[in-house]
Amino acid sequence: MPVEVLKSPASVSVIDGAAIKKTAPVSVAKLISDVPGLQVSGNGIDRIAIRGEGASRVAVLIDGQKLTDHTNYGQPLLIDPGSIDRIEVVRGSSSVISGSQAIGGVVNIITKKGAEKPFGLTTQAGYMSATDGYRLSATASGTVEAGAGALDYRLTAGSMSQGDRKSADGLVTPSDTSDNTVSAHLGYRTGQHYFGLKLLSYDLSANVFADNPDFIIQMPKRDMRRLGVFYEGENLTPWLRKLSFDAYRQTVDRSFRNDITMYPAGIMHLHVESTSEDAQLTYGANLRAEMQFSENSRTYAGIEFTDDSLTTDKYSRTTVRFRGAPFPISDVTTLRYDEATIRTTSVFAQHEISLNDALTATFGARWYHVEASHDVASTNGVARAPTGNRDDQGLVSAGLVWSPDESLVLRANISQGYIYPSLSQLFLNTTAGGTAIAGNPDLDPERATTFEIGARYDAGGALIDATLFHTRAKDYIASVQTDPVTRARQYMNLEEAKSWGLELHAEYALPDLGLTPYITATALRRKITYANGFSTRDSGMPDLSGRIGLRKSWSLGAAEGEFDFFLRAASGTVMRGADGLVAARDANASKINRSAGYGTLNLHTTAEFGNGTAMVLELNNLTDRSYESWDYVPGEERSVNIFLTKTF
Repeated sequence: MPVEVLKSPASVSVIDGAAIKKTAPVSVAKLISDVPGLQVSGNGIDRIAIRGEGASRVAVLIDGQKLTDHTNYGQPLLIDPGSIDRIEVVRGSSSVISGSQAIGGVVNIITKKGAEKPFGLTTQAGYMSATDGYRLSATASGTVEAGAGALDYRLTAGSMSQGDRKSADGLVTPSDTSDNTVSAHLGYRTGQHYFGLKLLSYDLSANVFADNPDFIIQMPKRDMRRLGVFYEGENLTPWLRKLSFDAYRQTVDRSFRNDITMYPAGIMHLHVESTSEDAQLTYGANLRAEMQFSENSRTYAGIEFTDDSLTTDKYSRTTVRFRGAPFPISDVTTLRYDEATIRTTSVFAQHEISLNDALTATFGARWYHVEASHDVASTNGVARAPTGNRDDQGLVSAGLVWSPDESLVLRANISQGYIYPSLSQLFLNTTAGGTAIAGNPDLDPERATTFEIGARYDAGGALIDATLFHTRAKDYIASVQTDPVTRARQYMNLEEAKSWGLELHAEYALPDLGLTPYITATALRRKITYANGFSTRDSGMPDLSGRIGLRKSWSLGAAEGEFDFFLRAASGTVMRGADGLVAARDANASKINRSAGYGTLNLHTTAEFGNGTAMVLELNNLTDRSYESWDYVPGEERSVNIFLTKTF
């Protein structure tokens, strides 16, 4: 339900246009990387983890319309930063309002509409020294009178290319990436009604760093085409405050290549080559209404529908030979073709009621009906029997907000999350890291419940937002070894996890000095229980992470801006497996799943020159610290990001 952040019962962070302008728009993930509870995986394609839950357990939306993904890696952020008006981040289980996938949280990206004047042109150019990369974009936008209403428009084109990352220890090869985007918006407002049309074309390619020349992961194509239509009406009746409808069509074309060479027992040469060509087609529609039947209550309700279809064409070849031998002792090629579909219908409602002048209660519920089918399946030209899966599930949420005045809010919230298995997990046979993984049509959905208490304070130059949370998740889907000889695996509902922690953002403005000290921090503990009953708190996520710094406003003649000097840091990580051991990394057995803690000093500045020209300059890792992030990717060396924006 729409509500200001200060008085929301949930853990919400909003990165608005002003905050976006202060950050070099290297990527969407960078814009939200310092939100409490978030961790960014920047290996190949940027993805987001929230409260220890990986990208496959985080919902990503564009203008309230969900992006769906059926790979094993989770949904990437497929949009150009220059198209973004603001980003809303919900931390914690949020499937009652935000739909499936929202066990860890939600990232909702709101795109820009037309500028207020009839025509405006904005150009932006940036350089990133750590990758010898660039990002360019140009936007034409405006609003003109048209009949009885006003027509607004926006057209954006952008391109980005980054080479291999340079770390303090040398070149990180391969780690290059590039994207190209074209987006358009057309809207028409007349009276209480607004109609919109949005188009997005986004092409992405990337190579994944594996720290092993014999372990190659390439993603040469991940192209998305998206068409959405929107309607919003306000104050249509005395009780119907807002009515919105949207529908969309989305296609995603993916290419994936994995090439692995291993040397079992030291005398064997095992080579596995696999490719996958995937085509995904999604249709979706959402109807939402905000109603007010009394002065002290509001009701928000809606219905959502998505139809996801996936076609995959996979190739794998496995050869085994003695090292140095000219001929293999085994050479097996497998061709697989699959077509599968998921259809999801859900209805939800949330009711807010003011119990008195200071206390507000919120209650919500959602019902899911999901049907999945494996329509066509063949292996080496031989058809396999079709299979299916379905689920009906109800979820609830409840919250209390106590606000004795306009500056203080105390809140408590309980909410549930739900993730239906992906088509890959249900039906497909895939190859990852040289290992075959079979789908399982009998999988159950993953579920989670989050409990939170929090406090917000905003007065007298002080801003504090603190949250204590606890999440219980069960029926986690994981791949389990089913054959010790071939190392074949299958997806099963086995694991569960418990997470608890503290998220904090605090700052205090000293206007006479133009200074603002601040801190953004996350303390996270996570306990994973494997199928064999073994439990560990070594989950692969840092226990402590955050940013502490000092901002200083400045002005010189017509120019003004802000300096930001800060330390970004994280504690070390350890990932312990079901056997209780810290295993070797999948791609490089000479290293284990452990990373050391680190801290980097950084200096960022912004400048507005008063003639439509703005600059963002970032000096990163000033001490040239050598470190690895939580996903075992070497961090950038001492580097510079500089972006210039000109608005006409």
